[in-house]
Amino acid sequence: MLHIKYYRRRVRAGLALIAVIAAGSAAHAHEQGSQAQQSAGVVGRVAKDPFVDPLDAPAVMHPQVAGRPLMAVARAGARIVAVGMRGLIAVSGDEGKTWSQVGVPVRSDLLALSFPTPQEGWAVGHDGVVLHTVDGGDSWTRQLDGRMAATTLVAYYKQQIAGGNAAMQPFLDQLTLNYKQGPSLPLLSVGFRDARHGIAVGPFGMAIATDDGGKTWRPILDRIDNPDFLHLNAVYGQGNDVYLAAEKGTIFRLDPVSGKFLAVKTGYAGSFFGMTGDERALYAFGLRGTIYRSLDRGVTWAPTPSPLHGAVTSAMPFESGHEVIFVTAGGEAAVYDERVESFRRVTLRHPSVLTGVLPLKDGGLAIASLNGPATVSTR
Repeated sequence: MLHIKYYRRRVRAGLALIAVIAAGSAAHAHEQGSQAQQSAGVVGRVAKDPFVDPLDAPAVMHPQVAGRPLMAVARAGARIVAVGMRGLIAVSGDEGKTWSQVGVPVRSDLLALSFPTPQEGWAVGHDGVVLHTVDGGDSWTRQLDGRMAATTLVAYYKQQIAGGNAAMQPFLDQLTLNYKQGPSLPLLSVGFRDARHGIAVGPFGMAIATDDGGKTWRPILDRIDNPDFLHLNAVYGQGNDVYLAAEKGTIFRLDPVSGKFLAVKTGYAGSFFGMTGDERALYAFGLRGTIYRSLDRGVTWAPTPSPLHGAVTSAMPFESGHEVIFVTAGGEAAVYDERVESFRRVTLRHPSVLTGVLPLKDGGLAIASLNGPATVSTR
């Protein structure tokens, strides 16, 4: 299941989505374990594998990807790439009809990915892992993890303070607190605008950036108007605009003049788990089917009436330019038509905890879920 080891330190509502998915993952694992025991005729206690730190072991290779829990899906040129539990990364070259697992150097749960080009992509997840590919997802190397970050990111602020910039002390204190219990703090989202410039974010105000394709990463907590160190659940870019979706109904919007992310209050009291958009509008989504929309590039926001009830986990516009698909942890899917400002539900044959969605070239959908990958027709 999706382990939340940093819960030992403190828990806040911004991690509600992970808790929802974790519960679904636990049920999924329990069901599969029960089926395995029944089929094998196991009686009594089942021996457990010895613990191996996920940073010290490669992902276990499985005979097939079907049925393996996935957390996100993205397009890499003509390919589709998905990431999931225990270091699983899978690729599809036929619009999601078939999938192949690829080797990964860690066994940490992977939560998000970004492909700014068909060849170069990044994946992030638990234990502060940042993985990089230069061949469209066929192979992956580790650029960063929680162990390295606890040293390099902390050293960055210490150097700033030693140089006379005492204003960096609160950010050093927060990083020190984040890594006090070890390297397990996850990165929840990653976004690259090109093959050199990217940002990854996580709980307790965690944010890092690179300007050299991930060869080096630096903390950017000081660039965000986030004195309470709210959880940063997602990073989203549209054109030259960059946004961070956070808890307490907060969206952080990059100010190109100051280079800082300024807080925008939306009027929503809950957590935003992600964002999407097109040339018409931006959308931020959260618990209980909540969807907010902005028509002025994130300056102001208003709720959009939604037929969804579960936590919205993923959304993506269609290439048509006037429709957006939303999916939930409750196994729901709905398409929003921007021309008439209304939703239509998408029927799913086998509902599951849906974690990611990607429109396909034929108008269908590639779905990531705790039951593995699937394709769905929207007609």
